[in-house]
Amino acid sequence: MESFRKTLFLFVLSTLPSEINAILQSPSSPLSCKRFTPIYAFGDSITDTGNQVRAFPAFAMASHPPYGHTYFGRPTGRYCDGRLMLDFLTTALNEDLLPPHLAHPAPDGSENFAVGGATALDAQRLSRITNVTAPASISLDLQISYFSNDTSCANLSDALVYFGMIGGNDYISTFLARRPASVVEKLINPVAATISTAFTDIISRGVKHIVVQGQFPIGCVFLLTLALRSSRTDTKGCVESANLISYEHNRRLKNAVADIARKHTDVNIVFFDTSAAFFYILENAKLFGFTNLHEPCYTGVLQLYAGVSVNASSGTEACSNPQNYISWDGIHFTEGMYHALMKLFLTDPRFVSPSSNFLSSCTHI
Repeated sequence: MESFRKTLFLFVLSTLPSEINAILQSPSSPLSCKRFTPIYAFGDSITDTGNQVRAFPAFAMASHPPYGHTYFGRPTGRYCDGRLMLDFLTTALNEDLLPPHLAHPAPDGSENFAVGGATALDAQRLSRITNVTAPASISLDLQISYFSNDTSCANLSDALVYFGMIGGNDYISTFLARRPASVVEKLINPVAATISTAFTDIISRGVKHIVVQGQFPIGCVFLLTLALRSSRTDTKGCVESANLISYEHNRRLKNAVADIARKHTDVNIVFFDTSAAFFYILENAKLFGFTNLHEPCYTGVLQLYAGVSVNASSGTEACSNPQNYISWDGIHFTEGMYHALMKLFLTDPRFVSPSSNFLSSCTHI
């Protein structure tokens, strides 16, 4: 466990506060670069730009205020007060925000297949391993099938594919069902294998540019810290057993990306260690403008989870300063946090693997 803690905070110990300011204040002038088009995305609610509210409108909290109020001024189907990591990436590439697949965008155009609640494994396999019901009926395999259908006649050599976080719902829903960590650990191999197979599938379609976002440290998700309050926590108040799942998940993905880079030398692929970046920001929170590191800005959605009690008045209004919060609703993060994370991904090689990020010279953020 001590080795695990040291790994998580390695970046913090090797960086001075002055370097953080350099990251935050780096020039934002556009650079000349080839255009990546179309852009496609996969994932869950961390990346969803409006599919869940169309597929499951009765259950989609993101269709109601205060979601979206910071940037869009209205709910857009994003589980955030504003923009997501994906939004900041497309903006940095001088491209439009990705429309959700279920909004039926133009043929051969950019689109987002991510769905809030999506799992890496299909519902039957998740249930077989954990005896837990999947939070949604859309898995990564189904998203890949939508992609294959929509791009059957497309030339994808200039396309960019963004694999947002996927697998988190497999792990979190199993923890919330009160299964022990030993059961959750059984998901790591099949989840990692499913994601790796998806990489192979899209490369076989001619995709040459891929971004892979790692898992957040799920043990730091406010919902889990409440549900697993009797579990051992680290010095940051995060559940250690849950974070070990994220750590191993990210190790497998990082290895899969390295394997693809070796086998497919014509493919640009990069892994973003989201957990390492998250802890880096947590350790240097004030320098990033964050003063509230754990409590959510909005608590209304947490009331829906059985067995999880939240000390809140009405739960219907968000805080007035989400820019100072890391957590938006106890499950997802604020626009400010997503912006800080994408900034690190595009400007700091310590959080990417391979360290040469093919997007860095093509973006301005």
